[in-house]
Amino acid sequence: MRKVLLSTTALVAAGLLVTSVAYADDEEMMEGPVTVGVAGYTTGAIGFASDGDDSTRGHAISYVYEIGVSGSTTLDNGITVAVSGQIGRSAGADEGMDEIHTTLSGSFGSLRLGRTESAAFNTTLAAPGYGIGGMLGVNYYWFSTGGGGVNTYSGLGAEDALKVVYTTPNFNGLTVGMSYAPEDADTNFTGRDATNGLGGHTAVGMSYSTEFMGGGSLSLSAAYETANDETGGDDPSAMKFGVNIGIDQISFGGSMFDVDGGATQYDVGASWSEGATELGLQYANNDAGNASMAAGHLTYTLGPGILVGAQIAAIAADGTDDVTQFMLGTAVFF
Repeated sequence: MRKVLLSTTALVAAGLLVTSVAYADDEEMMEGPVTVGVAGYTTGAIGFASDGDDSTRGHAISYVYEIGVSGSTTLDNGITVAVSGQIGRSAGADEGMDEIHTTLSGSFGSLRLGRTESAAFNTTLAAPGYGIGGMLGVNYYWFSTGGGGVNTYSGLGAEDALKVVYTTPNFNGLTVGMSYAPEDADTNFTGRDATNGLGGHTAVGMSYSTEFMGGGSLSLSAAYETANDETGGDDPSAMKFGVNIGIDQISFGGSMFDVDGGATQYDVGASWSEGATELGLQYANNDAGNASMAAGHLTYTLGPGILVGAQIAAIAADGTDDVTQFMLGTAVFF
C-alpha cells in the first residue's frame, strides 16, 4: 500500500510539474491574459392585433434576449484565439445555448469551429427600415402575428448545426466565406447517420462594401448553399442576394432568398434618420402561401444602446384573415 501511495504521489507531482511547464510556455506565447467580455441584448414589446378571429386574444407581450460570454487572447505570432458562447430565448422557446464556437483569426482570415451560422447567413443583407435596433420589421417573426411567413435570413437546415467556417481577409471591401456542416443538427461524433434528414451542408457567401460621394455607402451580398437529402429526395439548393445603399440620412435596399424548386422570399425597405429619431418602411413577400407584410417603424434612441419604438403593420396570407398590428417596444444592447 505504501508503494502505491508513493507512486500515486510521484505521478501527481509529475503532473503538476508538467502542468506548470505548460502554463509557463503558454504565458511566454501570449501577449497578455485572456480577455473576457459579456455582451448581449434584451427586447420586449406589447402588441395589439385585429384579425377577426374570436378564438385569439387581441393583445400579447413578447420578449427575447441573448447573452454572450467571450474570451480571447493574441499570441506572439499574431494569431488571435477566441471562444464565444451565447444563451438566448426566442418568443415561445425555452432558454438554451444558442451558439458556441472557437475562432482562430489573423492575416490569413478567420477559421471558426462549433455551433455557428453558415457562410451564407453571415453575408445576408436585409432591407433597411426595421425598428428598435433591428428587432422589429418584416424579417423578425417573433414580434409578428404573421407566424414567420417571411424571413430572408432563412437557410437550408439548422443554422446552428456544428460546422467549420472559413472567412478570407478583407480585400478592398470584399470578403468571401465558406462553411461545411456534416449533419443538419448539433450532434457529437457518434451522430453520423447518413440516412436521416439533410447532410453535407455546404455554403459560400460573398460581401462587398465601399464608400462613394464623400458620405455614401454601397453594400452587396451574394450566397449559395446546398445540402444532401439523405432520405432519398432531391438535394436542395438556394441562393441569396442583397443590396443596401446609404446617402446621407437615407438608406434603402432589399434582399432575396430563393430555394431551387421551392419558395422565393424578398424584402425591400428604406429608412431616414435625424439625430436620435429614425423612420422606416418595409415590405416583404413569400411565395409559400402568398404571405406578405408591410410595416412602418418609428425608433427613438434614449441613450447609448437604449431604444424605444413603435411599429404598425399589415399582414396577409392565403387561407388566413388579414391582420392589422400595432406594437410598442424597447431594446437594450450591452
